[in-house]
Amino acid sequence: MTADGFLAQKHGHPLAMTAAIAINAAAVTALMLAKTGVVHLPPDIFIAYPVPMPSPPPEHVEQPKPKQQAPETRPVFQPKPIEKAEAPTRPDIADTTEFPVKIDDPIRPIIVDPGLVLPKEPSKPVVVEATPDSRFAGEFQPPYPSQLLRTGIEGKAVVKVLIGTDGRVKQVVIVSADDPLFADASERQALRRWRFRPATRDGVPIESWKQMTVRFEIRA
Repeated sequence: MTADGFLAQKHGHPLAMTAAIAINAAAVTALMLAKTGVVHLPPDIFIAYPVPMPSPPPEHVEQPKPKQQAPETRPVFQPKPIEKAEAPTRPDIADTTEFPVKIDDPIRPIIVDPGLVLPKEPSKPVVVEATPDSRFAGEFQPPYPSQLLRTGIEGKAVVKVLIGTDGRVKQVVIVSADDPLFADASERQALRRWRFRPATRDGVPIESWKQMTVRFEIRA
């Protein structure tokens, strides 16, 4: 075949020529990218890998039920029984629980030594109250208050006096009085003129309190 015939044949198939050029260009590009280590995928290309799905369990096999947690239990406190302690026994001491007791044994009298002097019980002290001294009997009536005497008022005064060991009045307390003038007259007379026989304890003079009543009466 002549050169003109080959060229004429190529020009006669334009699609074949275009496909050949594209194949050659793709081969050259692939070689260049292989040398550089970079591979470019064409856009819109997705690679999907199959993922195995779990197979459903057979219907005749029962599924295991979840375990139920047992309720928490606490130990119950139980007191220990009290054991009776046995009394220690000693071999050198005889057991007296079975000692015979005779109820009909005669009671022996207690013999007291006649020469033994028993102590006496302490006796209570003897206390004697104070009494007015008869030697001063005319000094106990106080003077009648003149104001009450003119008006004809009568009455009384109750006083409490502290008598010393010498028989004199040391203190006067007014218990009651029909008039203050009766109280004043009785107090002055007691401190100045009254004399007593002092109280005694076992014969020894002591201080004591005594209540006295003084009457004021108008005599014709």
